[in-house]
Amino acid sequence: MTKRLIPLLPCLALLTACPTPPPTTSDSRQPFIDEWRTVAEGPADLLTKLSIGDQLTSDNFANRGDVDVIFSPDATTVKVEMQRFTIANDQELADAAFGRMQYWGYNSSSAAVLDPTNPDDMALLCFTGENDQCYIRAYYDGLSQPVRDGANFRVTLPAGWNGDLEITTEDNINDGVENYPDRSDITVMGLTGTLLVELDSGNVEVKVDPEIEHYAGCAANDVCEAGDPAAMPAILPFDPTCGCTDPTFITVENSTGRSSTITIDVPTTSSVTGDPRWYDIKLENEGMFSAGDPDICQATIDCETFGAGCVINPDFADLEYKEWAQVNFPGAPAIDGTGIQINAKSQACDFITYLEDPEDYNLDEFPEERRGALRVCSGCL
Repeated sequence: MTKRLIPLLPCLALLTACPTPPPTTSDSRQPFIDEWRTVAEGPADLLTKLSIGDQLTSDNFANRGDVDVIFSPDATTVKVEMQRFTIANDQELADAAFGRMQYWGYNSSSAAVLDPTNPDDMALLCFTGENDQCYIRAYYDGLSQPVRDGANFRVTLPAGWNGDLEITTEDNINDGVENYPDRSDITVMGLTGTLLVELDSGNVEVKVDPEIEHYAGCAANDVCEAGDPAAMPAILPFDPTCGCTDPTFITVENSTGRSSTITIDVPTTSSVTGDPRWYDIKLENEGMFSAGDPDICQATIDCETFGAGCVINPDFADLEYKEWAQVNFPGAPAIDGTGIQINAKSQACDFITYLEDPEDYNLDEFPEERRGALRVCSGCL
């Protein structure tokens, strides 16, 4: 299948219905949000790494929006959808801003201006030829990206895709824009590979597929999980000589001084074999707390849902902001601490203002909530 790339143009140029903006006056700026558009689609067969979003790089490439990733049993390709947003006085100015906010998707980790009509750059397009990595960004075609211009991304992947997934985003208030506190939330539903998330003060929800592999992406994973007593010498479950090295990991962290509520829902067993899933879990809020502080953001591992196989590390059992646990450790020859790695960290615990709806742009007072709670559970999402 060849890659399909749809240039992003203002909705008027595409002869489609433009979103209806809230009422404006000549001296009143309002948020405008474009329609969702499919901007790229291609095969997942060769893809081993997918990176979505970025923070401000060279005054550009900041998506500043939500990122939703769905692993769908109905999907046969990777589909990338994008929704742009801006602040403007009227639809004409909003359309002009939308035209500058473009999709960027290449087999290159360097966020640079590339030309999809140039043969050398065209060879780097995601889902082209033998390219096995894809970096998806929002590119602003201008000298400097305005602080309230950005894009939401929605990416659909085939269920079972077990490559490396990276998601990066930022809020739109790093430069002091307090009258539009649009937080960049992240959701991943059906994860079957590794995950690295970096963000500001958005909230994060991750639901893990029951068939996640202990060594996602390693061809010898089945041998490493099940063992092969017939091998000479015998390979036992999770024996380091089985052929795989690094366990699957799920890591979620935010920027310095930022507060995020993070929930990770992991399965207790495989839905096919019934074998227990082995995890090493580390949760920590790095905010400044004092003894008896009533405002500590909780770090919680729902041990009761994992049964007797869940063991809380006693060194942190009495710390509300920090909790470590091991779940379903299989015993020797497995090495202690090398289960599927679950790590979630919030840099702070604080009350965060946020925007529920763009039409609330001109509220005199925005809602706020305490963010920084961390939770690992099974069946809560």
